[in-house]
Amino acid sequence: MRGNQMLPNNHFNKGSMKFKNWFNQPMRALKRKEVREQKSKICYPNPLKKLRPVVRCCSMRYNKKVRLGRGFTKMEIEKAGMDIKYAISVGIAVDLRRKNKNEEGLEENVKRLMDYKNKLKFFTTVREARDNKIEQYKGEIMKPVNIIPEVKGIKVEEIATIYGN
Repeated sequence: MRGNQMLPNNHFNKGSMKFKNWFNQPMRALKRKEVREQKSKICYPNPLKKLRPVVRCCSMRYNKKVRLGRGFTKMEIEKAGMDIKYAISVGIAVDLRRKNKNEEGLEENVKRLMDYKNKLKFFTTVREARDNKIEQYKGEIMKPVNIIPEVKGIKVEEIATIYGN
């Protein structure tokens, strides 16, 4: 070493901590697939996903759109003629924090619960379900449908008559 410099004693040990190698990504994908299959075997013949309520999105901009909520309210389940414990046992999502803000939403979700209740089929054993060749439903149960309202335009002549031109 020449001159009045510091001895080279650098610590380059943090570079490898900034990123993580994912060389085993295909194996992880296989493992996730196996876990999904095991879960579906455990809950057969029940559907994989629960029935969820239809709710409106927040704010003025999005409240025309409907989506699936977290769970049905206590009032909705009681109006459909069910007990909360029974509803949970037949695959209905329950959220006791949610509140009904209007009658239309309440009636829509009660109708949804009644439709689901009428479509239910009960089997005494898993073997009975397998003998009837019942397939397990893996998608969303009763998807919500967004009905886009028709917007009627106003003609230029009508605007002119309003302002008196």
